Amino acid sequence: MFFELTKSVIEELIFGMENQDGNYFFDSENSCIVPEDGLEEDELDENENLYSLPDWRSSDGFQIMEEFAEALHADKVKAELLAALSNRRGVFKAFKNVLSKYPEIEKSYFSFKEKKMRSVVIEWYNSLRESWGLEKLNQDFEDYDDLVFEDFEFEPYNHKKDSDCILTEAKKIAEELKTSFEGEKGLAMSFLWLRNFDFENPTELTGLVCRSASGDFAGTLLFSHFPSFAKNVVALTSVFVNQNFRSLGLARELFSRGISYLKSQGIQDFIIADSLPDFLEPLVTRCGFEKKGSYYILELADNSHVEA
Repeated sequence: MFFELTKSVIEELIFGMENQDGNYFFDSENSCIVPEDGLEEDELDENENLYSLPDWRSSDGFQIMEEFAEALHADKVKAELLAALSNRRGVFKAFKNVLSKYPEIEKSYFSFKEKKMRSVVIEWYNSLRESWGLEKLNQDFEDYDDLVFEDFEFEPYNHKKDSDCILTEAKKIAEELKTSFEGEKGLAMSFLWLRNFDFENPTELTGLVCRSASGDFAGTLLFSHFPSFAKNVVALTSVFVNQNFRSLGLARELFSRGISYLKSQGIQDFIIADSLPDFLEPLVTRCGFEKKGSYYILELADNSHVEA
């Protein structure tokens, strides 16, 4: 029997997939999960409303945890999660115990996990549609990233209010650079990084600051304005996310909101003149920046949206 794949049906299927205590079926007539041991044998053979759930094992859940941990840029949290996954027993509990210490990253994990499981559900549903003689699903489902951003506030940069906090956080990253690069090289990298925050003329600086619901600094995107000879052009001064809030998509959200703000102010070009870390290059490319020589340039007048 044909049925539509609604949000509530997806949630019901995922609930059943995660329950490893028995074998379950999806009842399309009542849009609910039913246990196999509660069905008569003839029901399994004759009831056209019953469907086996998408294939899902505990090993699939472990793989999702591993993928999430490996993708994290927050080194401290990443190390703790990978250590939890190396346990021979109680892996799932150990992993969740680590996440519980970092609420924002925990929320990002559940969003990541749900997307992975939804993709399995959609693939399963498309195989059913083929058996029904229908075209495969060609629609976008709700993106749950917004649930993460509900716990953050994005405000315009205020030099008096934010400069000291940003410099404090920037110094923490400078210390990270010292440990990432040995000897004098690390000292030099740290010096170059902190030079971005030696604001000679704060009135030429604008941007966004992101804070968590509890008021903790989470990240910033700052850009500098040029004198009147190039008043419609800005250059990236700095962008970074606090170590405890990385891998939540905040850098992407800062760029997205920052670009929207610049467009509203009539800015025509956004330039990134300094070299970018490898992990930021795909992000700025998705935002529409084009690499021209050693610069990245976004022509705002010709870009109506930022790719998600």
